[in-house]
Amino acid sequence: MTKVLHTARYTGLPLEILQKACPDGFIVKTLDEATQEQLVKEVADADYFLVSGRLPIDKAVLDHAPKLKMIQRTGVGTEMLDLEEIRKRGIPVYVNAGVNARSVAEHTLTLMLAALKRLPQINVQTHSGVWKKQQQGVTTHELYGKTVGLIGMGNIGRLVAAMLQPFGAKVLYTDVFRQKEEVEANLGLTYCDSFEALLPQCDILSFHCPLTKENTEMLNKQTLAMMKEKGIVVNTARGKLINPDDLYEALKSGHVKAAALDTHYEEPVKENYKLAELDNVVLTPHIGGLSYEAFASMMQEAMNNIHAFEEGRLEEIEPKRLK
Repeated sequence: MTKVLHTARYTGLPLEILQKACPDGFIVKTLDEATQEQLVKEVADADYFLVSGRLPIDKAVLDHAPKLKMIQRTGVGTEMLDLEEIRKRGIPVYVNAGVNARSVAEHTLTLMLAALKRLPQINVQTHSGVWKKQQQGVTTHELYGKTVGLIGMGNIGRLVAAMLQPFGAKVLYTDVFRQKEEVEANLGLTYCDSFEALLPQCDILSFHCPLTKENTEMLNKQTLAMMKEKGIVVNTARGKLINPDDLYEALKSGHVKAAALDTHYEEPVKENYKLAELDNVVLTPHIGGLSYEAFASMMQEAMNNIHAFEEGRLEEIEPKRLK
Protein backbone atom coordinates (compact mmCIF):
# COMPACT_ATOMS: atom_id res chain seq x y z
CA MET A 1 0.00 0.00 0.00
CA THR A 2 1.16 3.52 -0.80
CA LYS A 3 1.42 5.48 2.45
CA VAL A 4 0.24 9.07 2.79
CA LEU A 5 1.38 10.58 6.08
CA HIS A 6 -0.85 13.34 7.39
CA THR A 7 1.48 15.61 9.37
CA ALA A 8 -1.05 16.61 12.03
CA ARG A 9 -3.63 14.84 14.17
CA TYR A 10 -7.26 14.43 13.19
CA THR A 11 -9.94 12.60 15.14
CA GLY A 12 -13.71 12.26 14.85
CA LEU A 13 -15.45 13.73 11.81
CA PRO A 14 -12.33 15.39 10.30
CA LEU A 15 -10.57 12.00 10.33
CA GLU A 16 -13.62 10.31 8.78
CA ILE A 17 -13.66 12.86 5.95
CA LEU A 18 -9.92 12.40 5.35
CA GLN A 19 -10.18 8.60 5.29
CA LYS A 20 -13.16 8.73 2.93
CA ALA A 21 -11.10 10.81 0.48
CA CYS A 22 -8.26 8.28 0.45
CA PRO A 23 -8.18 6.46 -2.92
CA ASP A 24 -7.99 2.69 -3.34
CA GLY A 25 -4.47 1.34 -3.04
CA PHE A 26 -3.46 4.07 -0.57
CA ILE A 27 -3.42 4.22 3.19
CA VAL A 28 -3.51 7.50 5.09
CA LYS A 29 -1.91 7.73 8.53
CA THR A 30 -2.54 10.64 10.86
CA LEU A 31 -0.29 11.31 13.84
CA ASP A 32 -1.08 9.74 17.20
CA GLU A 33 0.32 12.89 18.80
CA ALA A 34 0.84 16.25 17.12
CA THR A 35 4.50 16.49 18.08
CA GLN A 36 7.73 16.84 16.13
CA GLU A 37 9.06 13.66 17.72
CA GLN A 38 6.04 11.67 16.59
CA LEU A 39 6.31 13.11 13.09
CA VAL A 40 9.95 12.06 12.75
CA LYS A 41 9.05 8.53 13.90
CA GLU A 42 6.31 8.16 11.28
CA VAL A 43 8.06 9.44 8.14
CA ALA A 44 10.40 6.52 7.43
CA ASP A 45 7.97 4.60 5.19
CA ALA A 46 5.92 7.54 3.93
CA ASP A 47 5.55 7.92 0.16
CA TYR A 48 3.69 11.23 0.42
CA PHE A 49 3.20 13.97 2.99
CA LEU A 50 -0.23 15.52 3.35
CA VAL A 51 0.70 18.65 5.28
CA SER A 52 -1.62 20.49 7.62
CA GLY A 53 -1.12 21.94 11.07
CA ARG A 54 2.04 23.77 12.07
CA LEU A 55 4.66 21.06 12.64
CA PRO A 56 7.79 22.06 10.69
CA ILE A 57 8.75 19.97 7.66
CA ASP A 58 12.45 20.62 8.07
CA LYS A 59 15.79 18.91 7.53
CA ALA A 60 15.35 16.63 10.54
CA VAL A 61 12.05 15.34 9.15
CA LEU A 62 13.26 15.04 5.56
CA ASP A 63 16.42 13.17 6.62
CA HIS A 64 14.18 10.41 7.97
CA ALA A 65 11.94 10.21 4.89
CA PRO A 66 13.95 8.38 2.17
CA LYS A 67 10.83 7.27 0.23
CA LEU A 68 9.18 10.69 0.01
CA LYS A 69 7.96 11.47 -3.52
CA MET A 70 5.87 14.61 -3.13
CA ILE A 71 4.46 17.02 -0.56
CA GLN A 72 0.82 18.11 -0.80
CA ARG A 73 -0.59 20.92 1.34
CA THR A 74 -4.20 20.75 2.42
CA GLY A 75 -4.35 24.54 2.06
CA VAL A 76 -2.02 27.20 0.65
CA GLY A 77 0.19 28.44 3.52
CA THR A 78 3.79 27.24 3.39
CA GLU A 79 5.30 28.75 6.53
CA MET A 80 5.72 25.28 8.06
CA LEU A 81 7.76 24.09 5.06
CA ASP A 82 11.54 24.50 4.82
CA LEU A 83 11.28 25.20 1.10
CA GLU A 84 15.02 25.63 0.62
CA GLU A 85 15.74 22.20 2.09
CA ILE A 86 12.88 20.65 0.12
CA ARG A 87 14.13 22.16 -3.15
CA LYS A 88 17.64 20.83 -2.50
CA ARG A 89 16.17 17.35 -2.53
CA GLY A 90 14.08 17.95 -5.64
CA ILE A 91 10.82 17.12 -3.88
CA PRO A 92 7.81 18.76 -5.57
CA VAL A 93 5.34 20.70 -3.44
CA TYR A 94 1.71 21.32 -4.37
CA VAL A 95 -0.86 23.55 -2.67
CA ASN A 96 -4.65 23.65 -2.75
CA ALA A 97 -5.02 27.16 -4.13
CA GLY A 98 -8.49 28.65 -3.74
CA VAL A 99 -10.16 25.49 -2.48
CA ASN A 100 -11.50 27.11 0.70
CA ALA A 101 -11.61 30.72 -0.48
CA ARG A 102 -15.39 31.03 -0.27
CA SER A 103 -15.48 29.67 3.26
CA VAL A 104 -12.81 32.15 4.39
CA ALA A 105 -14.58 35.02 2.62
CA GLU A 106 -17.90 34.19 4.30
CA HIS A 107 -16.18 33.96 7.68
CA THR A 108 -14.54 37.32 7.07
CA LEU A 109 -17.89 38.94 6.39
CA THR A 110 -19.33 37.25 9.47
CA LEU A 111 -16.54 38.68 11.64
CA MET A 112 -17.04 42.16 10.21
CA LEU A 113 -20.75 42.05 11.02
CA ALA A 114 -20.18 40.49 14.45
CA ALA A 115 -17.84 43.33 15.38
CA LEU A 116 -20.12 46.04 13.99
CA LYS A 117 -23.23 44.59 15.63
CA ARG A 118 -21.42 43.71 18.89
CA LEU A 119 -22.96 40.25 18.63
CA PRO A 120 -20.79 38.42 21.20
CA GLN A 121 -21.43 41.00 23.94
CA ILE A 122 -25.15 41.37 23.24
CA ASN A 123 -25.62 37.61 22.91
CA VAL A 124 -24.11 37.08 26.37
CA GLN A 125 -26.24 39.86 27.85
CA THR A 126 -29.44 38.50 26.31
CA HIS A 127 -28.66 34.97 27.54
CA SER A 128 -28.26 36.50 30.99
CA GLY A 129 -31.70 38.10 30.83
CA VAL A 130 -30.55 41.62 30.05
CA TRP A 131 -33.10 43.37 27.83
CA LYS A 132 -32.06 46.91 27.03
CA LYS A 133 -33.35 47.22 23.51
CA GLN A 134 -32.62 50.86 22.74
CA GLN A 135 -29.47 51.08 24.85
CA GLN A 136 -27.98 48.01 23.18
CA GLY A 137 -29.25 48.78 19.70
CA VAL A 138 -27.68 52.22 19.43
CA THR A 139 -24.24 50.79 20.21
CA THR A 140 -24.29 48.77 16.97
CA HIS A 141 -23.38 49.94 13.49
CA GLU A 142 -24.23 49.18 9.86
CA LEU A 143 -21.86 47.96 7.20
CA TYR A 144 -23.57 50.21 4.66
CA GLY A 145 -21.46 53.22 3.79
CA LYS A 146 -18.36 51.98 5.60
CA THR A 147 -14.94 52.03 3.94
CA VAL A 148 -13.33 48.60 4.01
CA GLY A 149 -9.62 48.22 3.30
CA LEU A 150 -8.51 44.81 2.02
CA ILE A 151 -4.84 43.85 2.35
CA GLY A 152 -4.33 41.39 -0.48
CA MET A 153 -6.50 40.81 -3.53
CA GLY A 154 -6.13 37.14 -4.32
CA ASN A 155 -8.93 34.57 -4.49
CA ILE A 156 -10.21 35.39 -1.02
CA GLY A 157 -9.85 39.15 -1.33
CA ARG A 158 -11.84 39.21 -4.57
CA LEU A 159 -14.62 37.11 -3.03
CA VAL A 160 -14.79 39.38 0.02
CA ALA A 161 -14.99 42.41 -2.28
CA ALA A 162 -17.82 40.80 -4.23
CA MET A 163 -19.71 39.95 -1.05
CA LEU A 164 -19.37 43.53 0.19
CA GLN A 165 -21.03 45.01 -2.89
CA PRO A 166 -24.66 44.39 -1.84
CA PHE A 167 -23.93 46.04 1.51
CA GLY A 168 -23.01 49.32 -0.12
CA ALA A 169 -19.52 49.46 1.37
CA LYS A 170 -16.67 51.32 -0.30
CA VAL A 171 -13.76 48.94 -0.90
CA LEU A 172 -10.11 49.98 -1.01
CA TYR A 173 -7.28 47.53 -1.50
CA THR A 174 -3.54 47.24 -1.65
CA ASP A 175 -1.49 44.39 -3.06
CA VAL A 176 1.91 43.82 -4.65
CA PHE A 177 -0.01 43.18 -7.87
CA ARG A 178 -2.68 45.61 -9.03
CA GLN A 179 -5.85 44.12 -10.51
CA LYS A 180 -6.85 44.78 -14.09
CA GLU A 181 -9.09 47.78 -14.71
CA GLU A 182 -12.09 45.61 -15.56
CA VAL A 183 -11.70 43.65 -12.29
CA GLU A 184 -11.52 46.89 -10.31
CA ALA A 185 -14.60 48.19 -12.11
CA ASN A 186 -16.61 44.98 -11.66
CA LEU A 187 -15.81 44.74 -7.94
CA GLY A 188 -15.96 48.45 -7.21
CA LEU A 189 -12.33 48.54 -6.06
CA THR A 190 -10.11 51.53 -5.44
CA TYR A 191 -6.38 50.81 -5.44
CA CYS A 192 -3.99 52.23 -2.84
CA ASP A 193 -0.29 52.05 -3.64
CA SER A 194 0.75 51.29 -0.06
CA PHE A 195 -0.49 49.88 3.22
CA GLU A 196 0.24 53.18 4.93
CA ALA A 197 -1.82 55.14 2.39
CA LEU A 198 -4.82 52.88 2.96
CA LEU A 199 -4.83 52.95 6.78
CA PRO A 200 -6.22 56.45 7.51
CA GLN A 201 -9.20 55.88 5.19
CA CYS A 202 -10.60 52.61 6.57
CA ASP A 203 -13.45 51.97 8.95
CA ILE A 204 -12.62 48.27 8.67
CA LEU A 205 -9.18 46.83 7.92
CA SER A 206 -9.18 43.20 6.74
CA PHE A 207 -6.15 41.00 5.97
CA HIS A 208 -6.04 38.59 3.02
CA CYS A 209 -2.34 38.27 2.18
CA PRO A 210 0.23 35.52 2.73
CA LEU A 211 2.76 35.87 5.54
CA THR A 212 6.30 36.80 4.46
CA LYS A 213 9.43 38.02 6.23
CA GLU A 214 8.69 41.49 4.85
CA ASN A 215 5.13 41.81 6.17
CA THR A 216 5.47 40.07 9.54
CA GLU A 217 3.88 42.36 12.18
CA MET A 218 2.94 44.89 9.51
CA LEU A 219 0.19 46.07 11.83
CA ASN A 220 2.14 47.38 14.82
CA LYS A 221 2.32 50.38 17.12
CA GLN A 222 3.40 52.71 14.32
CA THR A 223 0.90 51.57 11.70
CA LEU A 224 -1.94 51.26 14.20
CA ALA A 225 -1.43 54.94 14.97
CA MET A 226 -2.06 55.66 11.27
CA MET A 227 -5.46 53.97 11.35
CA LYS A 228 -8.66 55.93 11.27
CA GLU A 229 -9.95 56.57 14.79
CA LYS A 230 -12.40 53.87 15.98
CA GLY A 231 -11.56 51.50 13.12
CA ILE A 232 -12.11 47.74 13.24
CA VAL A 233 -9.40 45.14 12.55
CA VAL A 234 -10.31 41.78 10.97
CA ASN A 235 -7.82 38.99 10.32
CA THR A 236 -8.56 35.71 8.56
CA ALA A 237 -5.12 35.47 6.92
CA ARG A 238 -2.13 34.86 9.21
CA GLY A 239 -1.81 35.82 12.86
CA LYS A 240 1.76 37.06 12.63
CA LEU A 241 0.72 39.89 10.32
CA ILE A 242 -0.31 41.68 13.53
CA ASN A 243 1.66 42.47 16.67
CA PRO A 244 -0.85 41.29 19.32
CA ASP A 245 0.55 43.40 22.16
CA ASP A 246 0.33 46.57 20.09
CA LEU A 247 -3.21 45.71 18.98
CA TYR A 248 -4.18 45.08 22.62
CA GLU A 249 -2.97 48.54 23.62
CA ALA A 250 -4.81 50.18 20.71
CA LEU A 251 -8.02 48.39 21.72
CA LYS A 252 -7.60 49.29 25.39
CA SER A 253 -7.06 52.95 24.54
CA GLY A 254 -10.11 53.02 22.27
CA HIS A 255 -8.13 54.08 19.19
CA VAL A 256 -9.22 50.77 17.63
CA LYS A 257 -12.92 50.16 18.29
CA ALA A 258 -12.93 46.37 17.89
CA ALA A 259 -11.05 43.42 16.46
CA ALA A 260 -12.33 40.16 15.00
CA LEU A 261 -9.60 37.55 14.66
CA ASP A 262 -9.67 34.03 13.26
CA THR A 263 -5.88 33.74 13.08
CA HIS A 264 -3.52 34.40 15.96
CA TYR A 265 0.17 35.05 16.60
CA GLU A 266 0.47 31.75 18.45
CA GLU A 267 -1.82 28.82 17.73
CA PRO A 268 -3.42 27.34 19.67
CA VAL A 269 -3.79 30.43 21.83
CA LYS A 270 -2.44 30.24 25.37
CA GLU A 271 -4.38 30.65 28.60
CA ASN A 272 -2.95 34.12 29.21
CA TYR A 273 -3.90 35.44 25.76
CA LYS A 274 -4.31 39.15 26.45
CA LEU A 275 -6.71 39.82 23.58
CA ALA A 276 -9.14 37.29 25.06
CA GLU A 277 -9.54 39.57 28.08
CA LEU A 278 -11.28 42.25 26.02
CA ASP A 279 -15.01 42.20 25.29
CA ASN A 280 -14.52 44.22 22.09
CA VAL A 281 -12.56 41.35 20.53
CA VAL A 282 -14.23 38.49 18.62
CA LEU A 283 -12.09 35.33 18.53
CA THR A 284 -12.47 32.13 16.52
CA PRO A 285 -9.95 29.22 16.37
CA HIS A 286 -8.66 29.51 12.78
CA ILE A 287 -11.79 27.92 11.34
CA GLY A 288 -12.46 30.39 8.51
CA GLY A 289 -11.50 27.91 5.81
CA LEU A 290 -12.90 24.84 7.53
CA SER A 291 -16.59 24.73 6.79
CA TYR A 292 -17.79 21.18 6.19
CA GLU A 293 -17.97 21.82 2.46
CA ALA A 294 -14.54 23.45 2.26
CA PHE A 295 -12.85 20.82 4.43
CA ALA A 296 -14.28 17.95 2.42
CA SER A 297 -13.14 19.63 -0.82
CA MET A 298 -9.67 20.27 0.58
CA MET A 299 -9.18 16.63 1.54
CA GLN A 300 -10.63 15.30 -1.71
CA GLU A 301 -8.59 17.59 -3.96
CA ALA A 302 -5.40 16.94 -2.00
CA MET A 303 -5.88 13.18 -2.29
CA ASN A 304 -6.80 13.50 -5.96
CA ASN A 305 -3.49 15.29 -6.55
CA ILE A 306 -1.53 12.59 -4.74
CA HIS A 307 -3.33 9.85 -6.65
CA ALA A 308 -2.69 11.59 -9.97
CA PHE A 309 0.97 12.12 -9.12
CA GLU A 310 1.39 8.44 -8.32
CA GLU A 311 -0.07 7.60 -11.74
CA GLY A 312 2.03 10.20 -13.55
CA ARG A 313 -0.89 12.34 -14.70
CA LEU A 314 -0.87 15.19 -12.21
CA GLU A 315 0.07 17.90 -14.69
CA GLU A 316 -3.03 17.04 -16.70
CA ILE A 317 -5.24 18.50 -13.98
CA GLU A 318 -3.16 21.68 -13.65
CA PRO A 319 -2.57 21.77 -9.90
CA LYS A 320 -0.76 24.64 -8.22
CA ARG A 321 2.89 23.67 -7.88
CA LEU A 322 5.36 25.85 -6.03
CA LYS A 323 8.35 26.92 -8.05
